[in-house]
Amino acid sequence: MRTPIMAAAAAAAFATLPTVAVAGGVGVTMGGGFHQDEAYYYRDDGEQGIDKQRPLNSGVGAELLLGDRDDRVLGVVRGYMAFDAPLSNPDPVELGEDPSYDYTFPDVEAQPGAKVGAIAVGIQWGLWGDPNRFQVIATSLIGAHFWTTNNLETALFQGGVGASYTMNERFQFVGSLDGTARFRKSFSLGADVWLSARYMFD
Repeated sequence: MRTPIMAAAAAAAFATLPTVAVAGGVGVTMGGGFHQDEAYYYRDDGEQGIDKQRPLNSGVGAELLLGDRDDRVLGVVRGYMAFDAPLSNPDPVELGEDPSYDYTFPDVEAQPGAKVGAIAVGIQWGLWGDPNRFQVIATSLIGAHFWTTNNLETALFQGGVGASYTMNERFQFVGSLDGTARFRKSFSLGADVWLSARYMFD
């Protein structure tokens, strides 16, 4: 799964690079939120159970902006390193399981959280306001967690709403609240807040 996702993300990013010298910007970004994950446990008769949890995640990275700062629509390439917090050990009885059985499970609390390398490409849409001052925005990105320390790479889909504030012709600050979907055999959902500081070329 890793190779097709990486190839698609790289192709989308490099296809837009020739315009960077004319218009666009660069920035630093950081985000944090939660995602869905699962901890498994097993009853002594072999029956499997699943504890669906929402561990925290955080990330820090860089952005490449494609387009004129006056435009309401900008291309965004976001690359970042993220950290997924470890899961908690499940408590089957607390989850409603029959206490007359014995339960075993991997000690997921003893395992380190996953480090993740991610890239996403997409669009920042201006919804209302002045791109050179204050603007309400929407974002839509697609990409991949293409490298992970737990070997669980996923496709990545992000979409949300936020605002941008341009202090002068060069410096811009952006914040957004994004819904996030990861896909590996099935979808898992989450949410993140992203904050960015950008330097615009044009």
